[in-house]
Amino acid sequence: MKDKMNTALFYGAKEDMRIEQTDVPDIEDGDILLKVNACGICGSDARSYFNGIEERYKIPVIFGHELTAQVFKTGGKVQGYKPGERVVVAPIYGCGQCEFCVSGKENLCENVVVFGCTYDGGFAEYMRIPRQGVQRGALVKIGDDVTDAEGTMIEPFSCALHGLRRLNIQPADSVVIFGAGPIGLSHMIISKKIGAGRVAIIDMVENRLKQASSFGADITINADSTGWEKKVFDYVGKNGADIVVTAAPSVGAIESGMKIVKNDGKLLIFGGLPHGSMWDMDPNLVHYNEVTITGSIDATIDDFRRAAQMAPAFDLKKFITHSFPIEKTIDGMEVMKRKEGLKVILEIA
Repeated sequence: MKDKMNTALFYGAKEDMRIEQTDVPDIEDGDILLKVNACGICGSDARSYFNGIEERYKIPVIFGHELTAQVFKTGGKVQGYKPGERVVVAPIYGCGQCEFCVSGKENLCENVVVFGCTYDGGFAEYMRIPRQGVQRGALVKIGDDVTDAEGTMIEPFSCALHGLRRLNIQPADSVVIFGAGPIGLSHMIISKKIGAGRVAIIDMVENRLKQASSFGADITINADSTGWEKKVFDYVGKNGADIVVTAAPSVGAIESGMKIVKNDGKLLIFGGLPHGSMWDMDPNLVHYNEVTITGSIDATIDDFRRAAQMAPAFDLKKFITHSFPIEKTIDGMEVMKRKEGLKVILEIA
């Protein structure tokens, strides 16, 4: 085994990412060393790269939390995993002891570990999974019915599943999703899978709306078009949508969502916004219309395992439109910035 590995290391300032040779991580009893096969570039990775990072990030950090890998080496006392097995990685795990963890909400853990943020992730040839992550169930085995590239989509799907489970969608509910990127399309596909009736996608990028149609959107609406609100009501009914999901990093999307959500409807704020964003809202819209507004962040390990089990039922390869070697990670970031295609991945194996 070699001592050095190629790594895309982010130093925290805007666009300060460097391709470097770093030491392959050492492992101790209970740890697992993975050989990374493929890793997706998440919208949050691109946002941090172009805008700079938030306080919680360790610096320098190896981004990457949407990965498929194989077990390369196990530390002593590891049970249930052996070299050569292919896995996907639930990117967050909790301490297991705080109020949130013991109630099954480890995504809100007070001491949460987040791969690619508080702990080095998958933009590297090798990645260490600490003993606690192994014990908490962060590694999920996958079969040959899911390719390495497809496996990178399991994490985004798990996050969409987590958000949608909070909404308790009922059969035939109307769902309107702002954002036609990979996350918006993930919400659309899972919404239909769990019983939604009519699902509309709203975006301002015409080529993404065309892609949304090919993925099965019942209707697509350009938010820049005249009368877009009327088009929504014409489709979902005069009272508005039962469910609205903002899968775009935009305060404007949230404001627009409040205009079309039905009385007693639900609005999910899913897309993370730039730090410091503010929303000026009339609280009477919530009070008199009995609208429920909720948020969603990451996914629990239970959500992640469910998404991994569902993965073979989805045509995940359709999402992968660009791939780069790790040495070209910055090129992948530029593709993300231009909103070209859908999912950009690094093929590392």
